[in-house]
Amino acid sequence: MIIRAVTLFYPVENGRVNLDELRDELVRLRELINKVRGDYGIEVRTWRVTLPFMESTWNYEELAMLINEVSNGLGYIHSSLNIPLDFKVDTDRLVGAFLKSGSYMSIWVGNFKELSGYSTSLFIDILRKLIDSGSWIASRRVAALIGDPILTPYYPDSINLGNKHGIALSILYTNDITTSRDNVRGAMSNVFRRAEDVGKWIAEGLGVDYLGIDVSLSPWGWDSVVQTIEKLYGIRFGEPGTLNAIYDLNKVIWDSSTNSKVTGFNEIMLPLAEDEVLKGRARDGLVTFSKLIKYTTACVAGVDMVPIRANQLELVQGVIHDLHAIVNIKHRSLGLRLIPYPGGEAEVDLGDFGPTPIMDMLR
Repeated sequence: MIIRAVTLFYPVENGRVNLDELRDELVRLRELINKVRGDYGIEVRTWRVTLPFMESTWNYEELAMLINEVSNGLGYIHSSLNIPLDFKVDTDRLVGAFLKSGSYMSIWVGNFKELSGYSTSLFIDILRKLIDSGSWIASRRVAALIGDPILTPYYPDSINLGNKHGIALSILYTNDITTSRDNVRGAMSNVFRRAEDVGKWIAEGLGVDYLGIDVSLSPWGWDSVVQTIEKLYGIRFGEPGTLNAIYDLNKVIWDSSTNSKVTGFNEIMLPLAEDEVLKGRARDGLVTFSKLIKYTTACVAGVDMVPIRANQLELVQGVIHDLHAIVNIKHRSLGLRLIPYPGGEAEVDLGDFGPTPIMDMLR
């Protein structure tokens, strides 16, 4: 098991945070994370700070810059620009704050009952402005949230609901279950128990609440969720039987986590750019954009970290409507993260995520 992220959910009072207290807390959290590596022998990949939804009285530009100033030097990433449903904001000002602060951003576009036309347009508008400014790659830090908000350590849809002060973890455990094929449920339960022990220990050491673990099965490069599914179910991902395998493994995740304090999505995740074997299946034509939408009926992130053609941006509204229909059917929230690329190549280099196929939204 690897801890993918230790996320500190930090409260905001009257649009402000005490920077000295936050800096002290982030330093102490880093010390605790280093002890996790030494005392528990568990690797921690990232550490993060998440704020609540923005409010109209906030100077969100100043706040995001201050959070970046304090956190960035200590190696943290942060989610300081979380946009609530129907929140009226100047798009140019918001995009400027987003680019300058390096923040991640979640835009809540619709609850279980209905979509917000304004928030949906805001999400698409932001993507368009990032293309026009030559900053299209920053769209990997922006996501639409469809359904009700949830408290998750997974970025970009990480929001401090209820203005809490606490710690939540996300984990990487593909290798743990592929090496325990005869007892996947037992292997998962052991991983969740270890993660919970670490999370509680960190929260106690920091003097904050323990908020839980998001037990979603997520990839990290060659630590591939797709490869895990193929090994466990004897299929080639994208062929008939794939949706059933996803759903069946999801049920194992839910059954194995009944004794853990869970928070967030808690489902299989299929972010295209983050899973090398999934990229391969897309290159082979086995996985298409429409199949990724179909897979969201059985997992949370079937349309995540997906490069698309910039000239297909007008199709995004329809995708959001389709995903909202799925949200209503399964009554679980979904995230959407697209990377509109203005070039004509078959693949785009996403830096630390490497070359990734560009998906045709009409296939």
